[in-house]
Amino acid sequence: MINLKNNKFIKNISIYISTDILNKMIPFLLLPILTRYLTPNEYGIIAMFFVVTSMLGIIMTIETNTAIGVFFFKKSHRKLKIFIYNILVIISVLTSIVLVTSLIFSSILTELLALPTEWILIAIVVTFTQFLTTINIVLWQSEHNSIFVGVYNISQTIINLSLSLVLIIGLKMGWEGRLIAITFASIIFGGYSLALLFKRDYIEMKFDKESIKEALSFGLPLLPHALSGWFRTGIDRIFLTTYISAAATGMYTVAFQIASILYVVAVALNKAFSPYLYKKLNDITTEEKIKLIRYSYGYFLLLLIGAFILSGISPFIVNYFLGSKFVEAQQYITFLSFSFAFQGMYLMVVNYVLYMKKTAFLSYVTITISIIHILLSYILITHYGLLGAAQATLITSILTFFSVWTLSCKVYQMPWLSVFTRNYKSE
Repeated sequence: MINLKNNKFIKNISIYISTDILNKMIPFLLLPILTRYLTPNEYGIIAMFFVVTSMLGIIMTIETNTAIGVFFFKKSHRKLKIFIYNILVIISVLTSIVLVTSLIFSSILTELLALPTEWILIAIVVTFTQFLTTINIVLWQSEHNSIFVGVYNISQTIINLSLSLVLIIGLKMGWEGRLIAITFASIIFGGYSLALLFKRDYIEMKFDKESIKEALSFGLPLLPHALSGWFRTGIDRIFLTTYISAAATGMYTVAFQIASILYVVAVALNKAFSPYLYKKLNDITTEEKIKLIRYSYGYFLLLLIGAFILSGISPFIVNYFLGSKFVEAQQYITFLSFSFAFQGMYLMVVNYVLYMKKTAFLSYVTITISIIHILLSYILITHYGLLGAAQATLITSILTFFSVWTLSCKVYQMPWLSVFTRNYKSE
């Protein structure tokens, strides 16, 4: 099982946490600078760009990056690199379709998203290049090369934000400077990632119908599930922009960014844990299941305590780190902190569903919750504004966690309650 004294899992998880936190702390530390040079309205425009890229990431990639992580341990190296090439074929076709569609409906999209047409098209390019980077990250995670993941992510973040500071502060380019920096970093690192895939012998250019069928059969059932995740983080921004203003979206985004510190820890833990879990579940004893459950409960408790702490210090963060234009953001951090805690807990239990490839069932659950979130967001935002958006996010995060936890219990039996009723000896 997990040897806490000397174990590759513990080493990897330590590196993931430290590098991910460092990677995410860089933009957080720059937040006091950016909030003094950008207005809430400009933050709102930047937030909508991220909303677009996150939506495009779902449509254009259909969650095939997850398939790579799962099949890494189930395919031979040659079959894996053929599989990856055919995934790139799928993504290229989907990217072309999205690009043409965006050009046809450019005027409608510009009005809906409050983004100029050229930036919607650039978002498509950014999404494609980011996926190339994601493939490398997934492969490194599966190989337990956590140092490469950390260095790569931090390097990209440093270039991205350094250029942002030059363009925003030095050249006074405002929100466009931020988006230019994001685009430049994404294209440079995406191109480098593609070169690395060839250099590391992870691409064999062989068209394979079976690989395409396998990728689609894994990813398409996940599409509603992924879209439901986008609805929980994207639809509120659209409602805020539509019914209040881009400035309101910017204010909410700043609060969201502060609260997301907690999620950074959760994602780091899951990045290190999920490859270990997928491998372990191939051959696991009852005793080892009990240990996994105990670690999981400790993880849940850690996240909830973190939410309490972050909520408590949020007034200090806002008063001393943000400019006077963003003081209002403090009102929403508590709701968002606990929302991220439950989202982090969800990451733990959804791994069992993904391992069993029950993605269709997962989609049924999460798409239902996404519909609830859309309705809640509309009702609460139109009645309570930004506070309503934060409340809707918390409610649906709680619903998502408990619903997916219940599903995971049905598709893969784990003794979640037995640890409270029986005693087990340690190995």
